[in-house]
Amino acid sequence: MNDYVSAATPGAVLPGLALALAVGLLLGVERGWSLRDEESGGRVAGIRTFALLGLLGGVAGLIARSGGWPLSVILVGGAIAALMVGYAADIRRDNNVSATSALAGVVALALGATATIGFMAIASAGAGAAVILLASREPLHRIIKATSDTDIKALLRLVLVVFIVLPLLPDDHMGPFGALNPYRLWTVVVITGSISFVGYILVRWLGERRGTLVTAAVGALVSSTAVTVEAARRAREGATAPGHQVGVAIASTIMLGRSLFLVAMLAPFAFAPFAQMVLPGLLVSALASGLLLYLGRAQTRKVPAGRIKPPGLGLAFLFATTVAILAVGSAWAQSLWGGDSGAILIAIGGLADIDAAIAAVGALPPGSLEVPVAALALAGPTFFNTLFKLGLFVFMAGWRRAIGGGVALASVAVALLIPILLALT
Repeated sequence: MNDYVSAATPGAVLPGLALALAVGLLLGVERGWSLRDEESGGRVAGIRTFALLGLLGGVAGLIARSGGWPLSVILVGGAIAALMVGYAADIRRDNNVSATSALAGVVALALGATATIGFMAIASAGAGAAVILLASREPLHRIIKATSDTDIKALLRLVLVVFIVLPLLPDDHMGPFGALNPYRLWTVVVITGSISFVGYILVRWLGERRGTLVTAAVGALVSSTAVTVEAARRAREGATAPGHQVGVAIASTIMLGRSLFLVAMLAPFAFAPFAQMVLPGLLVSALASGLLLYLGRAQTRKVPAGRIKPPGLGLAFLFATTVAILAVGSAWAQSLWGGDSGAILIAIGGLADIDAAIAAVGALPPGSLEVPVAALALAGPTFFNTLFKLGLFVFMAGWRRAIGGGVALASVAVALLIPILLALT
């Protein structure tokens, strides 16, 4: 048996115990504040009791770490039994069936033990998450009251896609030319479906225009193409506010800015010529976003629950299928042209994923590509990705509903193409 407690110095033991005590105090303060209207002595566990529970959990963790599991189990079991007896009496007295405070006491014990067995970061994060959940009672109840059957069905579809299907898929290359990776292709569905669901909730909460804009701004940090697909879905379903048109332009602006940042970080040798080719498109995209935002500034109304459809997964599957076709096409080009056409292959492979193209250039050995060629290999996917999003948006939304966003994307494509052609001459 490793006698950890006797061998460890106070400096090694005290930080964990201090954190265990702090976790108990933190949970106790939150519980005391939430139950502040109760009479003095009416609470089973207050600030001091929660602090003692956290400290007891820390001591039990130290004893368990030294090999004294039986004593540790007795201490924790006794504390939990005392909590249960106290809360059982509280239920009989006040007819209050809430088990939140009892479970919070058990959490204090568990996090206290976690802090002293060597997982202090997990204990800190767990304490923060627990306090946020405990303090969010009223907002969470309001959300539940405002939730409809269609909201739950949309959430269940997302849970099916993310937590059930995705973990079961193999992360391996298969299919024609070994170009299809089921896990990564389904990740496209996950990203697109998640952005659609978040957008649906934000539109319900903030209104059609503002909710769509926030979705575009946040979602574009992950995938501007997925944001474009979501905007096309909203336009196709007859969204009257121009938020989806502005969202396409904003997503394009963020994509170009993110590309500049990633090139500066991952392929700095090609940043200067790449920036010369991309900055005009970024400027045009920002101007188009501002213009569309100005034109639609008056429409900020909220959308009733029955007026907005929950997101489906049809367009997400279509987008994933398109990505799969591009992946097979890229692999076919590689088999056709061989490894000497590195810049062309990077450009083709980056049509649907610019980040992958940037990472590919940054991972090349020094001198593999000349600086102008490397910059073109990065600017090419940026241009073609813009055309790709333009085609997706017009095809999915219909050209009558895609005029604003379509013109914005077309203008950005022209602003990108001109400096690329000049660099080729």
